[in-house]
Amino acid sequence: MDAFDDTPADRAPMPDPVKIAAPWMDERSHDMLREFFRVGLKSRCVLVEAPRAQAILIDLDRGDATRRLHDARLRWPNVPIIELSVNHTNEALFVRKPLRARGMARALLSVRRRLRLSDDPVAESVCTAPPAAPVAASVAALEDKSTSQLVGLAQDVPPDDPGAWARAWYAPDDFLQGHLQRAAAQADADGRAVALSGVWGTWIVPPGNGVVRVDMADRALRSLCVVGLSDSEVRLRPADVDAAADGTRRDALLWKVALWTARGRVPHGTPLDQPVYLKHWPDLNALAPLPHALRIAALWLDHPQPLLELAGHLGLPQRNVFAVYTACAALGLAGPARRAADVLVGAPELTPSGMQALIARLSGRLGLGPTAESAI
Repeated sequence: MDAFDDTPADRAPMPDPVKIAAPWMDERSHDMLREFFRVGLKSRCVLVEAPRAQAILIDLDRGDATRRLHDARLRWPNVPIIELSVNHTNEALFVRKPLRARGMARALLSVRRRLRLSDDPVAESVCTAPPAAPVAASVAALEDKSTSQLVGLAQDVPPDDPGAWARAWYAPDDFLQGHLQRAAAQADADGRAVALSGVWGTWIVPPGNGVVRVDMADRALRSLCVVGLSDSEVRLRPADVDAAADGTRRDALLWKVALWTARGRVPHGTPLDQPVYLKHWPDLNALAPLPHALRIAALWLDHPQPLLELAGHLGLPQRNVFAVYTACAALGLAGPARRAADVLVGAPELTPSGMQALIARLSGRLGLGPTAESAI
């Protein structure tokens, strides 16, 4: 051994990472893959251009997958192809979406065997590591009255029985919520306030997050939220007066009206088993507080994921997660994920300490203080 070599004699050199190309993915997907490879797979693979690749990654759920598979086999006949899909294929090199570290690590080990590369103990450790236990939630058996008014008391729907999911949905357009959201959208589009009239009188709904004067107590408004209102019972028109100088901010009104209407459900058309996104977190300081909201946001914010999976991951009743989604959607901050990159990489598996770190970071960003919410 060289006199200047201080590497322990019993430590084998680390094998080179597997070079992977994803020629038909966009730049955003490439960025997410690079971060996933670096963190989730401990840099045991790297993203490269196709001519240098030792494996080709193809998303079967986007574009013409059959043509891309054919083209890849013609252009790189000796390069293994890793197939990504939400549905299982018969290929040995298949990885289910959204990507998880263990599934991708297994594919890396298969690539190394096919190419007769040396074993990679780090990839093997990722592959065999037990999944992190779900972050435990301390949920009271009976929630207090104020909480139940915001998230309802609905029981969970069975994740494996889509036929039973109907009770998790409701139609906002049939209630005050839908009319209020239309008034807000019209005000934003026209750049001027809209008068929303009905049995409650007339509210002047401003563009942006201006003030709405609501001359009724919360108890009466809460009751109104669950009463069906047809289009013939509500009138929208351009307002001939300015918005009120004092009252309730529009976002705060939409937030609580959505919660009181939904009672722990989500709008019709919301997929329960497909990823949904959170664009950014609203101003919690100005909105009705929701139980476990920070824990939900901490895991959801940068990782679009299915609502059922999010609730299961956190060990929370589904109604808590559904309520947060519905309130955020009412403000235009949440919705079904449409971009390829949004469903490519799954959320990380978090230990309680990891969740606490995420909550602390989010609390600091929102100015809520270091003890805004516990991780358990």
